[in-house]
Amino acid sequence: MDSFEAPSAAGRKSASGSRRELLIGGVCLVAAATVFVRLPRRHIAYLGAGKLEQLVPKSFAGWEFASASGLVLPPDDQLRDQIYSQLLTRTYTMQGGHEIMLLIAYNAGQDGVVQIHRPEVCYPASGFRLVENQEHSTQVSPGHSIPSRFIIAENSMRKEKIIYWTRVGTDFPRKWAEQRLAVFEQNLRGYIPDGLLIRISSVNDNVDPADLDRFAESLFLSLGATMRTVLAGEV
Repeated sequence: MDSFEAPSAAGRKSASGSRRELLIGGVCLVAAATVFVRLPRRHIAYLGAGKLEQLVPKSFAGWEFASASGLVLPPDDQLRDQIYSQLLTRTYTMQGGHEIMLLIAYNAGQDGVVQIHRPEVCYPASGFRLVENQEHSTQVSPGHSIPSRFIIAENSMRKEKIIYWTRVGTDFPRKWAEQRLAVFEQNLRGYIPDGLLIRISSVNDNVDPADLDRFAESLFLSLGATMRTVLAGEV
């Protein structure tokens, strides 16, 4: 009768190592398959082939285009060029001296690596200090409001009151961390979202947040279907 010989310590260690390697290999394969399945494949690009310059009217509800200059812009560097595929800057005036500035920055596809500049970043970078920064809500049509922010930024030359909102795909993040999370979650669902920043501001002392909100609503109601979707998503 053959005698039974217990496996050596080296043999047991080798077998254990092989099982561990197989387990790790299996986990890696599952992870790789999950990443492949969840790779973003569908773009959210509401603007399509449209051009901001053509789709945003130069006159509406008593407001008239006055200038394309005088606005605080994101840092003029290579990063801005990577972030925005289109950038619209305009100053509008109304009879009586009111003046409101509009900036719309659009990125056809956010991939989680680059992000849209938020005013909390670009204003301090331009020498302003933020004296107020709070959550806001901007009504763009009856029954539909967008999560936004209200900011007051000032330097030695001027004091600017600002409302703005960002849209990342189907989300409207108010904070940088929410913006990153919105990109990540939509990537996981298989989407590459577009990105939008709309900023409405004034340096007039007698303009308040309600005036900026009314400008936003008047602008929105003057737009065609494409730009309404770009600014407010699928309402």
